[in-house]
Amino acid sequence: MKNLPVILLLAGLWLVTAACVSRLFTTGYDDRTLVVHTFNLFNQKIAAPASTATPSSSSSPSPTTWNGDWIFRRDRLELIDQYFRAHRADVVLFQQSMQRAHSEVEWDQSILTAGAFAEFDWRSEPVADYMDTSETESMVVATSSIVGMKQRQAGESPSLWHVGPDGFLQAAALELGGQSAAVFNIQMPSKIERDPIWFSFIEERVREWIKIQGICPKRMIIAGFIPADVEARRFGEFMEALSLKDSSTGFCDVAIKCQTANPANDIYRLASDGAAASQADRILVPKSAIVYSAVRTHDAPIKAQPYETAMGFAQLWPSIRNGWEASIRFASCSSGFGF
Repeated sequence: MKNLPVILLLAGLWLVTAACVSRLFTTGYDDRTLVVHTFNLFNQKIAAPASTATPSSSSSPSPTTWNGDWIFRRDRLELIDQYFRAHRADVVLFQQSMQRAHSEVEWDQSILTAGAFAEFDWRSEPVADYMDTSETESMVVATSSIVGMKQRQAGESPSLWHVGPDGFLQAAALELGGQSAAVFNIQMPSKIERDPIWFSFIEERVREWIKIQGICPKRMIIAGFIPADVEARRFGEFMEALSLKDSSTGFCDVAIKCQTANPANDIYRLASDGAAASQADRILVPKSAIVYSAVRTHDAPIKAQPYETAMGFAQLWPSIRNGWEASIRFASCSSGFGF
């Protein structure tokens, strides 16, 4: 068997190659796909529309307000709950979650965790108080039972920052597949186009926080209200500096599919005074992450006659804007990672 050494050598090479390939596929990426949602619950603080009801004899129409209207809010939250009962979610980032002071029933968390979010870990961080309605607004990270959310320790570095006059950035550390990951829940300032400097501020906070937490840059998500001009130089620099990509890339062959600010939504149309459609809500992920799907969510309004009479709604939508969902898989990280 003159060829025996060659055969043994080839067999050895095959085994080594097979082991390497196996390792690539089993440890190169997390075993589990992560379904991430971002959704603005709408604080109802934007000026409400005037009533369209026919005025009585000599009186003019009285303005109808949704500010502090918890009947209106509960009806919307019911639609939100129905959506999440029917769709998988592992990590959900909420902006503009509300609670009325000293009330267990007028509280988004209480309402949603009694239904679709019953088994979720819910981290809420207050960002604003409204004296006129005795309400508190919060940023929220909610995770399902299969995702571990690390508890904050006393004296730990801040996990919430103000971004301009009405913007906020919330951070949370997760445990996935034996490795940590970071999520950043963001609500950019409403006048983002005038303040590109805020991208530099966010980049600095993200870098500092994941370094302190010891989290690999390949395992983070930045999501929320990010109504950026994707062609703008500063936004491009921000994405490149953090080695990010937009989860919507490749899933927007028709622009309207990605427009979460949608004039077909009566709440948005009336609150924005007829502003044009745009992609305002995004999920940004590392370039190394695999994005299996990305889609606009909460596209199912219902007929609501009471609101048509009082506020001019042809249909009741879940919120002021659509949400965004992405199904992703993180790359694993070795020690010594960095940007």
